[in-house]
Amino acid sequence: MNRELRRAQKKQDEKFDKERQKRRDKRKAKVATLRERRSRRRQDASERAQARKRGDEPAKEPAPATPEAKRKRPGRFSAVLMMVTVFFIVLQSAVPLEHEGEMDVLRSLTGAGFYLLFAYFSTLWLMRRDAPKPILMTLISGGMLTLGVEVARRFQPELTTDWLMLILAPPFLVAGAFLGRLVYLNSPAR
Repeated sequence: MNRELRRAQKKQDEKFDKERQKRRDKRKAKVATLRERRSRRRQDASERAQARKRGDEPAKEPAPATPEAKRKRPGRFSAVLMMVTVFFIVLQSAVPLEHEGEMDVLRSLTGAGFYLLFAYFSTLWLMRRDAPKPILMTLISGGMLTLGVEVARRFQPELTTDWLMLILAPPFLVAGAFLGRLVYLNSPAR
């Protein structure tokens, strides 16, 4: 009986030692990968610093994004907000003025502001999806939206062209696109 108990105890001790060794190996591998990652970061940082001293532009190699990292990117609801902004642009352009011949500066600035918001959300959405040339695509779609709204206004005789908003829309589109790019690139979660 004692022999059997000793054998069972010995097997249990060997199993416990194997599990402990597995945990140690796993911990060592994790520490080694963390050390390697830190050393790579330090080396990359020193290379960038040396390149800045020489006046060269350091080459950045984008790391492949994991699904978890993609979820943490900025602009999570940018597609929905972009669509809502398009709705408000169309809605505002379809409402006739109360008094004919009256152009309100605040109304024109608000309309141009919607184009800024559209470009901002569109750029965030396209950059989040890793679309090629997001600023160019945003500017083209914003220009087409402006053109479409103005063409639709021509079919309604009670609506007149808001020239101030039409003049302010392109610079606001450009400003919104670059603002969206700036926010995306400077986000800590990227």
